[in-house]
Amino acid sequence: MAQRYQLLIRDRHGFERSIPLSRSVTLGRQSLCDLVLSDSMISRNHVRLELRDDIWWAEDLQTTHGTFYKDQQIGRVPWEPGTPLRLADGAYTLTLESQDQSSSELHLQAILETAQLLAKEVDLEDLLEQSLDKLLAISGTDRGFLMLLEDGELAIRVQRNLGQELEGEIQLSLSSVHKVFETGDPIWILNVAEDQHLMSQKSIHRLELKTILCLPLLLQGQRLGVVYLDSRRPITEPPDRETFEAIVALCAIAIERTRLSEENLRSHVLATVGQVASSIVHDFKNGLFVLRGHADLLELSTEDHKIRHHCRKILECVDRLTHLSQDVLDFAKVREPNRETVDLRGFLEGILEPMVPRAAELGVQLRTEGSTCLVKIDPSRFTRVMENIMTNALDATIDMEGEVHVSWVPVTGGIQIRVRDRGRGIPRKVVKRIFEPFFSYGKKKGTGLGMATVKKIVEEHGGTLEFISEEGKGTEVIITLPDHPITGTFKISDESTGNHQVLQAGDL
Repeated sequence: MAQRYQLLIRDRHGFERSIPLSRSVTLGRQSLCDLVLSDSMISRNHVRLELRDDIWWAEDLQTTHGTFYKDQQIGRVPWEPGTPLRLADGAYTLTLESQDQSSSELHLQAILETAQLLAKEVDLEDLLEQSLDKLLAISGTDRGFLMLLEDGELAIRVQRNLGQELEGEIQLSLSSVHKVFETGDPIWILNVAEDQHLMSQKSIHRLELKTILCLPLLLQGQRLGVVYLDSRRPITEPPDRETFEAIVALCAIAIERTRLSEENLRSHVLATVGQVASSIVHDFKNGLFVLRGHADLLELSTEDHKIRHHCRKILECVDRLTHLSQDVLDFAKVREPNRETVDLRGFLEGILEPMVPRAAELGVQLRTEGSTCLVKIDPSRFTRVMENIMTNALDATIDMEGEVHVSWVPVTGGIQIRVRDRGRGIPRKVVKRIFEPFFSYGKKKGTGLGMATVKKIVEEHGGTLEFISEEGKGTEVIITLPDHPITGTFKISDESTGNHQVLQAGDL
C-alpha cells in the first residue's frame, strides 16, 4: 500500500485544518501558492515542501521572518513526519503525518468523527465552527463558509480564511450558493480548468480558483442552509463524493438538533422567568408604592432644596423600577386583548401629540399619514406598543436631524402601521436579536423587554411584526393587524373644525 501523508496546519489562533499531501507544494501569502496562508507575517512565497525519493524536504524561500525546524532557522532540511515546522515565529505550525489506512478506512473514520458532533452538548455557534472545520479538513480545501436560513434569507454564520469583503472575494460563488440552496443540486468541481463554462467567467480567473464544492444542508427534505468550500489548487486526493455528502448530512442533523435544543431551553427558561416574575413582582410593586408615598410626603414637608432634590431622585428611580416591573408582568402573562373599536387616526395622533415637544428638542419632525380607519384593538395595551416603538425611533435620531414618519393603510386582510425613522440604524447581527427578551441595544438604562413586549402584544392581537434596519440609514417597524368584523354605526368627530360624520361599518 502506498504511503499516505496529510499536512496539519495550525494558526496562531488555534484553528487547525488537515490536507492530504501527495506531491510537492509551495505555501505563502500570495494567491498563486498551492496553499495560501493569509497571516501578514508570512512572506508571499514562504516555504516549499518537496517529496523526493520518499523523503520530504522543507525549504525556506528566503523569507523575512524565517522558517524554524527543531528551534533552528532553516534553509533546506529533510523533514521527519511528526516533527513540527514553525513559520514566522509561530504564525503557523505545520506537522506532517503519515497514514497507513486504506481509503475506505479513512472514509469510515471521517464519518465516525463527524457523528460525534451529534453527541456533544455545545451551543449552536460552537457547533457551526466545528462543522465547518471538519468539512474543510475532510475535503482538503483551503477556505469556506456555512450559511443558514434565517428569517427567510440565507445568512453567513461562520467562515474560514476569507476577508471581510466576502462578496468581492467569492463573487461567482454567492450566486452559485443561492442556486444550490434553491434547487438542492450540489456543485462538485475538483478542477475548474476542466469546466469550460466556469473558465469563461472572469471572476474565476481573477480568483484563480481550482476546486469548488457547494452542497445544501438538508434534513428530511427541509432546506436548512448551504456549505461552500473552495481552493486555489486542485485536490489531488479528493474525498469520496457519497461519503462527503453523508458527512454534510450528519452536520445538518447536528445543527438542527442543537438549534431545536436551544429553542426548547429558551422557552423553558422564559416560562420559568414568567412564573417567578408573577410571584414576586406584585410584592415588589407594593414596596415601590410605599416608597413613593413616603418620598412624596418628605418632599412636601420640607423647604430644604437639598432634601427635595434627593426626594426627586428617589421618585425618578421608583418610576423606572415601576416601569420595569410592569414590563416583566406584561411579558410574563398571556392576555386576551380587551378589544374596542377605535379610529386609528385619532388613536395614533393622541399618542404622538405628547411626543412632539421632545421631538422638536431633538430637531426631529414627527409626520403622520393615513385616512380614517376603524380597528378593533386593546387601546391600553396597544398604546404601550406605539410608545415603545416611538421612543426607540426618537432615541435613534438623537444628534441626527431628520424625521419620524408614522403611516397606516388598509391592506388585504387587515391594516398595516409603519413607523420609519432616519436615525442611526442597527447592525445586522443586532437586528437578529432585537425581539430577544432581556436584550438591550443602544440604551444605558434599557430593560431589554421593550421590543419583546411589543412583539408579544402584537401577536396577542393576531398580528405580525417586521423589523427592517440598516446601519446608518434608519429603521422601519411594520405592524400588520388582521381584520376583525366591525358592525354598527359610528360617529367620527374632527375637533379642529367641529364637523361630525356618521358612518356605517360597511362604508369603512
